[in-house]
Amino acid sequence: MKVFANIPESLGDWAQRQPVFFTGSAATHGQHINVSPKGMATTHFSILTPTRCAYIDRTGSGCETVAHVYQNGRLCLMFLSFGPSPRIMRFYCRARIVEWDHGAFADLVTLVAQRGGRQVFDAARAVVDCHVFKVTTSCGYAVPMVRRALYAPAAAAAAAAAAANHDGHVDNGGAHGGGDNSGGHGGRDGGPTNSDAKATNGNANGHVAYNEHCVFEPRTTLDRASAVMADKDTILEYQCENNIFSLDGLPGLVSARRRLGRCIWLDAVKARLARLAAEKEAVAFGFLLAILLSLLHRALTGLWASATASP
Repeated sequence: MKVFANIPESLGDWAQRQPVFFTGSAATHGQHINVSPKGMATTHFSILTPTRCAYIDRTGSGCETVAHVYQNGRLCLMFLSFGPSPRIMRFYCRARIVEWDHGAFADLVTLVAQRGGRQVFDAARAVVDCHVFKVTTSCGYAVPMVRRALYAPAAAAAAAAAAANHDGHVDNGGAHGGGDNSGGHGGRDGGPTNSDAKATNGNANGHVAYNEHCVFEPRTTLDRASAVMADKDTILEYQCENNIFSLDGLPGLVSARRRLGRCIWLDAVKARLARLAAEKEAVAFGFLLAILLSLLHRALTGLWASATASP
């Protein structure tokens, strides 16, 4: 494992080319740990500085990440290599939620979106703004990769033939050359930078060398469903039904709760009391410590009174 204090430029470029990344979060106390896959990274995710990244969060059927970040700010982003060179990379973050009705929301969306050139984000409910305080990379040797024959059949056949001639073993995965060049332990950082699906080493005849990203096809379901809700003006209604509380009962979207007439500060107080109630050992220790300090104070007061009493 390698550890970095911020996001190296080569790793940041690599992260922004991946077709999918994952978020991980959890309540301080609770039964649930949430892991969410995120697509559309080329238009919804951006690395803003070596210690800051952000992604646009579209309306969905749950609000676990939003609720967890509101409670404790902890968030982990994970990226995987699907190419010949293995890698797992994690961003450890302190995050904040900037909801759609916040004054900074529009500027943040513009900042994130400028890399991908997209303008419309129907049903965007928030921007998750992340301060990255640690980056790690690890091997990813057990993570499956895209079969090279799917995007570079000629190169895969040549590599397989070479491997067979070398030691009689046919390597159907084509683990040598091509692909993402994404690096791992001893691997190379970098790789194609001008496209998620095409490498930059086209030859003079106009041939384009594809990499493993070309086997992924963007799913348009979210855009279609969001557009329908926007046309029917039912986005807020959907958020009020699905994004108010997490599975552990933590407060979710402030805008949705406010629309329903809920008392925001009262929700926060209830969540805080529930958190304190869950910390039974700490509460018991504090109670016992208070008793001991009270007894010690009484004893010292009595001794002082005896020592200063007139004969």
